[in-house]
Amino acid sequence: MYKFVSIFVLTLFCLSVFADETAYVPGEIMIQISDNSDMIIENLEADMNTIKLTKIRLLSKRMNIWLFSFESGKVDDSVIKQDIKNHPMVLEAQFNHYISKREIIPDDTSFNLQWNMYNTGQSGGTADADIDATDAWEINPGGVTVLGDTLVIAVVDGGCDLNHDDLNFYKNENEIPNNGVDDDDNGYVDDYDGWNAYSHTGFVPTDSHGTHVAGIAGAIGNNNLGVTGVNWNAKIMPIAGDSNVESIVVEAYGYALEMRQLWNETDGEFGAFVISTNASFGVDFGNPANYPLWSAMYDSLGIAGVLSTAATMNSNQNVDEVGDMPTACDSDYLITVTNTTNNDTKNGSAAFGLETIDLGAPGTHVYSTNYNNGYTYKTGTSMAAPHLAGAVAMMFSVASEEFLLEYEANPAEKCLEIKQYLLDGVDQIPDLISATASGGRLNIYNSINLMLAAGVSGDYLPVSPIKLSNYPNPFNPATTISFSVTQTSSFVTLEIYNLKGQKVKNLSVSLSSAQQSIEGFGKINSITSRPSTELRMTQAGSNTYSVVWNGTDDSGKHVSSGIYLYKLKSGNFEKTRKMLLMK
Repeated sequence: MYKFVSIFVLTLFCLSVFADETAYVPGEIMIQISDNSDMIIENLEADMNTIKLTKIRLLSKRMNIWLFSFESGKVDDSVIKQDIKNHPMVLEAQFNHYISKREIIPDDTSFNLQWNMYNTGQSGGTADADIDATDAWEINPGGVTVLGDTLVIAVVDGGCDLNHDDLNFYKNENEIPNNGVDDDDNGYVDDYDGWNAYSHTGFVPTDSHGTHVAGIAGAIGNNNLGVTGVNWNAKIMPIAGDSNVESIVVEAYGYALEMRQLWNETDGEFGAFVISTNASFGVDFGNPANYPLWSAMYDSLGIAGVLSTAATMNSNQNVDEVGDMPTACDSDYLITVTNTTNNDTKNGSAAFGLETIDLGAPGTHVYSTNYNNGYTYKTGTSMAAPHLAGAVAMMFSVASEEFLLEYEANPAEKCLEIKQYLLDGVDQIPDLISATASGGRLNIYNSINLMLAAGVSGDYLPVSPIKLSNYPNPFNPATTISFSVTQTSSFVTLEIYNLKGQKVKNLSVSLSSAQQSIEGFGKINSITSRPSTELRMTQAGSNTYSVVWNGTDDSGKHVSSGIYLYKLKSGNFEKTRKMLLMK
């Protein structure tokens, strides 16, 4: 019989911290009982027979949780729940609530065409063969860091439709447009809208390809118009420079580098907070050794705090064997991307490389912005790479204050950490396991969660036990080689070689002695077999050191112009990088 009525039901509900009960399945309740025996269930059903309480199925044998049905409507459901909870054989009871998936579906009118962001199997695709963008947007749709800095994605391409209603373009507010004056003294006249490396002016041309790429990375999201980009609110810096002439490419990257360095040097008063660049162009079968200046741009950008993304060639070739420019570059600050389909396969016309290509991203029949304020489909690795440019911006959008402060102090190191999160967060897919370094396709939601989990635990992902770079690169007459070692080691070997493999300079260092001399500002006696006039050594921070090489060999003679390799070895680990001496 119906006999367990509590006089405290209304009081208990009034004391609830939260609002009314969320929506639930009518006439269903989940009950945790003291024992799973048939007798207890029969007694419970008998005691609640006036509401026709009836078991439906066992939900958890170990926790004794069952799903029951009841007759709703005779008594207020909240009273029924409380009476069931008061039953001596019941440990807990709750309604069977409706659950919504933690994702944001934007109201952009053509979002249903963007399988790359949210793949439900539309157009014959495989459900969930996407970058899990809707889940990531639930955390943060992007655009601004927690410190209030607006994120800028530099799109190096053929230009953009600056009048497109669905794109949010960066504007250099320190420059007065069209007055023929370099108002902000950054070396670029009238660069209010960006830069045109073709004409060496601030006039950005309209281009279909560049507009499409820009939309993938950062079309405005949830604005009831067109499409959405990976990052909803980041600003696009258009740089026209995807030329078949390399000097134009170098000038284009030079503009992005200058604007970011200005931002660093003036604490954001001038320049732009560029955090990623995108290149959806290149030289098929190119050997990066023949493009040292272009290659060096990625390291220089990385040192400034910028990760670059690049599309590999649209040909089913193994880049490890045949080469490609820029995706065969060995810069740690470059993310190389191939093209995946809506069925999570590598596009048959896209290159691959277990060592050279980092990961895949959607690039087949991708719907995005087009010139003349329009939209269109395009296919190619060109469409895959900007997903990563937008993803880098997303990572900065969710980064904690602690991470960003560390990034301000050590931008190159934290860039590499973000790259590692992106590679470790991929969805492993069979087509890419032996075709890319990561073995998978971008999943921005996974990568964000890796970053957030690391921030909570305080245990950031290890990127490499050795960090190694030099600046400037190219250089004349000297360059600073910076390195850090995270494993315990008292001695490192730092050697410089020419391209013939001949050792030019030995800069081996005793770190303990270096620390003593640095603290005391005394003679740097940690440099073995080197006159103290040839180089200086300073410690930039914990386990971080820098050595200045003035372009001399072991005999003290100045070496000739050219590419040199510098190799650092610490314990069982070593890393080699390239630098260019230009006289």
